[in-house]
Formats: sequence, structure tokens, C-alpha cells
Amino acid sequence: MYGISKHDCGSCGSDGTGSQDALERRETMSGREYALAFPIWVEFGAGSSEALGDLVASQGWEKPLVVTDRGIVDAGLLEDVTSSLAAAGIDRAVYDGVEPNPTTAMVDEATAALEAEGCDAIVAVGGGSSIDVGKGASLMATNPGEVADYEVSSPSEVADAPIENRPLPLATVPTTAGTGSEVDYWAVITDEDREFKMALGQSPQYPGGPYLGAELSVVDPVLTESLPPRQTAATGFDAFSHALENRVSATCPPIVEPMAERVLGLVPEHLPRAYEDGDSEARERMLFGSHVAGFCENFAGFGAIHSLAETTGGMYPSIPHGEAIAACTPAVMRYNLEAVPERYAEVAAAMGVDTAGLSTREAALESVAAVERLVDRLDLPSGLGELGVAESDLPEIATKSLDTIEIHDNPRPADADDLLEIATAAY
Repeated sequence: MYGISKHDCGSCGSDGTGSQDALERRETMSGREYALAFPIWVEFGAGSSEALGDLVASQGWEKPLVVTDRGIVDAGLLEDVTSSLAAAGIDRAVYDGVEPNPTTAMVDEATAALEAEGCDAIVAVGGGSSIDVGKGASLMATNPGEVADYEVSSPSEVADAPIENRPLPLATVPTTAGTGSEVDYWAVITDEDREFKMALGQSPQYPGGPYLGAELSVVDPVLTESLPPRQTAATGFDAFSHALENRVSATCPPIVEPMAERVLGLVPEHLPRAYEDGDSEARERMLFGSHVAGFCENFAGFGAIHSLAETTGGMYPSIPHGEAIAACTPAVMRYNLEAVPERYAEVAAAMGVDTAGLSTREAALESVAAVERLVDRLDLPSGLGELGVAESDLPEIATKSLDTIEIHDNPRPADADDLLEIATAAY
């Protein structure tokens, strides 16, 4: 996913097309220009969730709908949120019907709850699924039609800005260190009829414009401490994959490069400790890394890893997203490094691999080996077969992956045959 603007950096006319001089200047420049918008207030740190109520009150929101899942309720995490709202005198309603790999039906249910309860904002509490449903409901509360009407599958569709009305105000409270969804402008919702994960997304197309993101984000590492080891590993590797694909993306702007590299170093250092013994410092560093990666994905693209993993998840909704990501990553890396070995050599260096004396290609291959070691240490699946994917479904996965928005920014072009070859190697 990435941020995209109708207005380029530099001089432009009111219609966003710019003057002829500006166009000529852009033709002779490096192609590394970018537009950046980040209209989200973030509170990061242990105990920051205690400030949620005051932050909501500061916005004048009177009755938010808390969107979450039963796991959050059963773990007692929702009490931290609702008590903060109550202390600030904020009324609230709760929708807790979110499940992994959320569907259009869940967005419809949350939207109906908004209307029935007379809510004027949303507080999404949980992992990426809860936050994505919160985004979907905030979108549909103020815009006509159905969720699928806002699917984007190409850069041009994003640039067309399908979201005309500003979504209902949204605050996000992540409880996993993985998706970065609390600060990005994207949501992934499964269309059950097509067994396909749709991308919804829009960054501000102009200052103050409507976008699919939060006004407030409270990022509290304490809320991740009860996350079970398997989910810690899967969501943490998802954060790593965001930084990886952003860093090698065909559309990675220069501002993203150092931040993505920081995450590529943080995850191998801290995720194993967070997974193996739940170390609180490691969890805090992982949440920071996930958070930074979420920022990056607003402005840089993904690629074939997410295309294949999300398509697989649409067809097999019981497969955790992070596990599908882990299964696909090494095979995609091997395919891509043939075209851009220098980028993967930089990934290896960011991961702490000693690449002194190695050729660029040798260093690039070391990045794959380092990722495979990380997957193994985290006990994540090393292939799609381990996840119960039928080998006979690989051609359909490859074909459907071409309809995802992520494939457009893969650093090496890939058609259905190429993706089938990658999926087979990842099996």
C-alpha cells in the first residue's frame, strides 16, 4: 500500500496538473519526489491507553462505538479502554463480532450498530482485523453504496479518490505488534462471495481531504503483553514483511528507506525474545517497529508476498495472515532478487548480516537465509502446504493475486505463470 496524491511536490495549478514548466522539471528529475500526509495524533508508550478518554473528549465525540473481538473482551483488555472512556464522562456502545480475516458482513454489522446506537465516532480496539472493521464502518457510515464499491486494485483507482465524504471519526488502540493498521490509511476486508480479500484505502488527496484512517491512535505496549506466543510470532513477522516489501518496493520514497531499515533490524533482534519468553521490553520494541512499519506502508508499496498471502487468506480464511506471509516470503525474495539484488543486499545489512567481502548477489542471498532462520526460530510455517493449502489451488491463487493492489509495486514484474512458479516454490 502507499500514499498517492493528485498533486505532485513542487509548483502546481489548482487543478493538480501543474504548469508546463513544472511538468518539464519533473521529467528531468530523479523520480524520487513524493507527497506526504499524516493527519493522525499518536500517543505511544506504556500506560498511554489511560489517556484515551481525555483524547476522545478533546474531540467532542459524545458516544463512540467500540469495535473489537471476543478475545479482547475475554482477556480483560476492553476494560482498560471502557474505564478510560467512563472516567472522561464518555458514553459508548460495543460491537464485539470481529473475527480474523474480517468480512463485509462484519463491516455491515458494525455499521448497523453505529446507526442503532446513535454513535458519532468509532474506537477500534484489537489487532488488524478489529481496526480494519472499524475503518470499514467509519467509511460506510458517511458514504453511499456497499463496501465493495470502495475496493481499489490499482494505483489509478487510488488516485481517483473513491471516498468522497470524510469517514466517521476514528480512534485506534492496537493490541498486537504486527499490522500497523492503527496509523495506516488501508483496510483489508474479505468479500465472501468471491473468496477474495479486497483492499480499501485512501490517503488525503489534498490537505484536509477525506481519508481512510484514524484521527487518534493510542499505542500502548502493555496491551500486547497477553498476546499468546503463536500470535506474537505471526503478527511480528507480518510487521517485518511490511518493512521488507516497503524497502524493496518499486515505489519506495527516500523518506521510507531509513525507517524501513530500522524495522528490519528491530524485528530479528526483539521478536524472538517476545515470542519465547514474552519479555516486556522486547514487546515494546516490537510494537514500536510495527508502528513505524505502519507509517511506512502509507507511502511505499508492498509486493508479491502480500499479494499471494492475502489471496491465500481469502480462499482459506482460517489461515492467520502472518503465517501465510511467512510461508510466502523466502520464495518471493528469491524471485525478486534476480532483478534488484542491491536492494536485498541492503536488507541483509539492515538485518545485521555481515556482508563484507560478498558480491551483491551473494549478500542478497544472505538476506533470504537470514529470513529463513528467523521463520525457523519463530516456529512459523515454511510453506503453504504446512498451512493446509491444496496444491491444486495454487493456479487459482496465482491468477487471483494479479487482481490485488499490492502486485503493482513488486520490484520485479510478475504474471500469472511467474506467480504460480513462486507459489509452487513456497509450497
